[in-house]
Parts: sequence; structure tokens; C-alpha cells
Amino acid sequence: MYYARVVIGVLFGVLIFALLDYTLPSKSTVRISNTYNRLTAIPPSAAVFWASDSTGTVENAQGQRDVRFIDVVRPGGSVFVYRNEDTGWVWPPYFKYDSANLQAEANNLQSPASDPIWVSVTGYGWRLPWMSTYPNAISINTVAGPDDRPLNWAAMIICVVLLALLGLVWRMTAQFRRRGVGRIGAGR
Repeated sequence: MYYARVVIGVLFGVLIFALLDYTLPSKSTVRISNTYNRLTAIPPSAAVFWASDSTGTVENAQGQRDVRFIDVVRPGGSVFVYRNEDTGWVWPPYFKYDSANLQAEANNLQSPASDPIWVSVTGYGWRLPWMSTYPNAISINTVAGPDDRPLNWAAMIICVVLLALLGLVWRMTAQFRRRGVGRIGAGR
């Protein structure tokens, strides 16, 4: 029974870590190389990684929707792609309704490799090429250069609060076991 609890605990921990890794914002310093819209077919197996229909996205009869994309280049030269969709009131709760403005801002900040404009893109999600999923861009801010790494305050604060809550639950459970289980065992 002990090993089953350990395995379930580890699996639960991995699930929570994956959920936090997907939903918490991350920041990347990049150079925007292109912005565009594309009719995209959302694979049913990856639909959970895309915006839901309730956020204003409209699909045509073939199951395609018009999605905004932002192509970026990292300081090391590797390329990366963000999608730019409204999140609405669904999970994760970013309440993003300004994807058109963000696309215009990204379009304005495009730059060639010879004269780069470095920006910090805040986004959430995973890039899974085999499932055709892209992280969703939330905001774009200019930075001084490719070595500038802005602190991710939002994710840090959320993690500290979650760790404090975990510590509180841990202490409450330990105290309950000391007081509650000890009395039941002593009364026998």
C-alpha cells in the first residue's frame, strides 16, 4: 500500500508540474521576423491546446479557423513560432481580448537580422510540432538587447503562493495525524 501511495503521489506531482508549466507565463527574448494570418485546421487530438469557440474564434465548414501567428528568432539563431489568439474567460485565465492589437504591435516591431529590435514575448503553452501546437503570445515589450532577460514576476509570485499553500496543507496534515490519529490509536 505504501508503494501505491508513493506512485500516486509522484504521478499527481508530475501532473501538477505539467499543468503549471503549460499555464504559467514564460518570457523569451527574441527578434520578430514575420507576422501573418493563416487558415489552420485544428487537429481533434490537439484541440485542448487551442482557444475554444467561446472566445470568438469562428471555424469554417472544413473545420479551419483564421489564426494569427508571430515568427521569431532567438538570440542564438533558432526560430520559434507563437500563435496569437484571444483566451476569453476559459482556462488558462488570462482574459486576453486584444489579439488584434498585439498582432499590430508585433507587426510594428518586425526587424531584419542586420538591424534587430529585441523584444520580450510573454506567452504560455508548449510548442509541440508533432501535434501542431504553438504557445499563445500574451504581451510584447521591447528590451535593450539579446542578453536582457526580464524577470517573470507573475510566475514567481504564483509559485511562491502555491508553495506556501502546500506547506500549510503539509503542516495541517502532520498536525492532524499527531492529534487525531494518536487519540484514536490510544483509545483502543
